Amino acid sequence: MVEATFIASGKTIKEALDFSAHLTHKILIGDDMAEAAKKVDIFCNNIKDANLLDAILWERPKYSIISHNFVNNCSDEIVKIGYPGTKFSLDSDSLINISPDLPPNLDSYKNYFQLVIMDGNELRKRAATTWTKCKEMGIDIRFLETI
Repeated sequence: MVEATFIASGKTIKEALDFSAHLTHKILIGDDMAEAAKKVDIFCNNIKDANLLDAILWERPKYSIISHNFVNNCSDEIVKIGYPGTKFSLDSDSLINISPDLPPNLDSYKNYFQLVIMDGNELRKRAATTWTKCKEMGIDIRFLETI
C-alpha cells in the first residue's frame, strides 16, 4: 500500500518547485526518508509550473543531472513531469505532488510525497483537505517540517 509523506516546502509555488528538485535527488539516491526509487513522477499544478520545474531540474542539484522530461514527450526518463491533462504511465515507484489537490492513480505508487505550501491561505487549506482524503482512504500518513 502507498505511504504518504506530507512535507512543508516553502511559502510559494516557486519555493516548492525548488524544493521538489532537492527532494527528487534524495528519493533517487535512497535517502533515509524513503527507499531508493528507480523512477519518480512529479505532478505540477499547471503547464507553467511544469515548465519552470523543467528548467530548475537542469540546474539542480548543482553537481549532477537528473534525466527528466515531460510525461507526454518521453519514453523512459527517470523523472517525468506532468500536470492536469497529462497521464503518467504508472511505472514509477514514487510520486511528488506539487499540486495541493489529491492526485489521480495514487494507489499505483509505493511512495507519495505531498508538498505542502505553507502560504497560510488557500494552498495550505487545500493540502489539509488532501490529508483528510488520504486518511479516509486508510493511507498511512506522516508530516515532516524539514528533510
